[in-house]
Amino acid sequence: MKRLITLFVLFTLCVAYNAQSQDSLKLKRLQQAYENAADDSVRLGLLMNLLSSNMVDDVDTALAISETALSFATKLDDSLNMAISNHAMSRYYTVLSDYKNSLRHDLEALAISKYINNVYWQSIALNGVGEDYYNLDLYNDAFKYYRESLDLSIENKLPLREAIALYNMGRVLIVMGQLDKARDYIEESLVKSEKVGDTVGIAYSKHDLARIDIEKGDYETAFKSLEEAYEISSGLREDVLTPQIMITLALANEESGKYRAALIHYDEAMKLYDAQNNKNGIAQALFGKGSVSKRMSDQAKAMSYFKRSLAVAKDIDDHEMIIKCFEVLSELYEEANNLEYALSFYKKFKQLEDSVFSEKKKEQFSQVQIQYETAKKDMEIKLLYEKEQQQVSQLKNEEFIRNILVVILAFTAVLLYSLYKNNKKRQKINEVLVQQQQEIKSKSKELEGLLEMKDKFFSILSHDLRSPINALTGVLDILDEGYMTQEELKEVSKSLKSRLTKTRKLLDTLLDWAMLQMDAIKINNEEIKLVDMVEDNLNFFREVEDKKIKYINNVPESDKVKADRNMLDLIIRNLVSNAIKFTDNGGEVKVGTETSKDGQLIVAIEDNGIGMSKDRMDKLFDTGEIYTTRGTANERGTGLGLKLCKEFVERMGGNILVESTEGKGSIFKFTIQKA
Repeated sequence: MKRLITLFVLFTLCVAYNAQSQDSLKLKRLQQAYENAADDSVRLGLLMNLLSSNMVDDVDTALAISETALSFATKLDDSLNMAISNHAMSRYYTVLSDYKNSLRHDLEALAISKYINNVYWQSIALNGVGEDYYNLDLYNDAFKYYRESLDLSIENKLPLREAIALYNMGRVLIVMGQLDKARDYIEESLVKSEKVGDTVGIAYSKHDLARIDIEKGDYETAFKSLEEAYEISSGLREDVLTPQIMITLALANEESGKYRAALIHYDEAMKLYDAQNNKNGIAQALFGKGSVSKRMSDQAKAMSYFKRSLAVAKDIDDHEMIIKCFEVLSELYEEANNLEYALSFYKKFKQLEDSVFSEKKKEQFSQVQIQYETAKKDMEIKLLYEKEQQQVSQLKNEEFIRNILVVILAFTAVLLYSLYKNNKKRQKINEVLVQQQQEIKSKSKELEGLLEMKDKFFSILSHDLRSPINALTGVLDILDEGYMTQEELKEVSKSLKSRLTKTRKLLDTLLDWAMLQMDAIKINNEEIKLVDMVEDNLNFFREVEDKKIKYINNVPESDKVKADRNMLDLIIRNLVSNAIKFTDNGGEVKVGTETSKDGQLIVAIEDNGIGMSKDRMDKLFDTGEIYTTRGTANERGTGLGLKLCKEFVERMGGNILVESTEGKGSIFKFTIQKA
């Protein structure tokens, strides 16, 4: 009943979105039939009919319908519809730019279609996986899966699938800059599309051939191909391709110096995108108009269009377009000699570019992990199948022997003994298999941990280490051009010094962690006056932090400890840094001591910041995963600091713990041996 109510709401949404279309009556009839369906198989058929009809134009609604269809198909053990539902979900996740889930469902559809030996859906799923890798900028992997789809389609004589695979391989080659090879593939796809009457494929092929001609500067040929593509696309009411053709026409006119015509085509594209409520397309068209205006030396209009494009891109969180807008606005303000705004937009451009690069690398590594998990799952299925076959074969042999021994009564005792020995042997084999499975699980977890560490290091190296270097390079470029005053240099130098100091601390932390993993750190205990070490660290943060936090050193002058100086310094520095990270501007960080029952010294670092929940406290010192959270000023962390503190404290014979209340602050305590 709950599922029925959910689908009723979904169908109502579909009808509402299509109330002005001819599909409205069909949707209402499908809704009524679904509500009156006798069983789940009928409901599944209605849902699959709805998905294949393309009558649902709201992505969230279509995704919910696909999920429900997959649930029914799984319950009914309907493998074909499981594959189709997974592929549909992949398409909708692609629209939402969630390529990780898109790849996951396409791989699932591929595995199922292989299992049921459905060649047609295998070729579709292979093409879908290729598309997911294309969207992730993993072009070699994309080309590989498109090639597999092509080979399978040729082998099984599926001409339409051949045309699609050839076209997609051409798209990959365009992005990789191999324009001549790309033209060969797309022209071959065009010929096959014409043979099978695939008019949509013909339009797409002509559009991409025009893109190649534009890259090569052959605008006359490009215009001809685009006009033919537009004639086909507008006749088919191909809402996705038609505005793309307008954008490409505008680009061709812009590159060939026909600026007025380019603006007209950008306007036409924007009208189409506006009717579809496609904000990504609107942002693209506005950016194009800004580019044309810039070439026409109308800087005021150019700046207006770029700012409008930036506003739309921010609204839909389109990072690629935001980066482009920041970069071109920085250039415009520099040309207008407004260096303050130019530098501001340039900083935003570099920061977001670094962030997007880091996130994309994370996403790519995540997809590699998905591929690894899928391969591991296939291997487990294969091993289980082989084990089952071995057991069946073994049981057949035992049955044959048992039947012979039943006939020959004289050997009954021998039969019983044989069965007893076989049973013992099977138990030993099972024990060995269980042990091997546990070892495989342990190795898998270890490998997952290594992959996660690799992802983390790439993220750190690509963002935290590059960002201050890029900032320094940018300042040096400005200094070289003589655009910066002594006052501005002094202010920027202070900021750069802070960022480079933090980067040096980050490198120290990474080096300490790496040496710890290699067991290369040796403990050199000495007598240390704790109050001096605490004060040195607090003075450091007073100089580099700008959150106006009050630092209080409550460590008595008489407290002396026996510890490794470098380890203790890193522990105090990391715990104070962590307290600062989660304390608001104007907050307070205190360091104090007390004596434990067993005579050890307890060092406490206390803040009045945002505190944390029980779940977060449980994850802080977990060595099995990297866990990090942004601070109150959006500070980033590596997730290694607290783990280093825990390992160093324990190596020196102490313990570390945390007490926290959400909204009231946290206290980190660790024990250390008194001198």
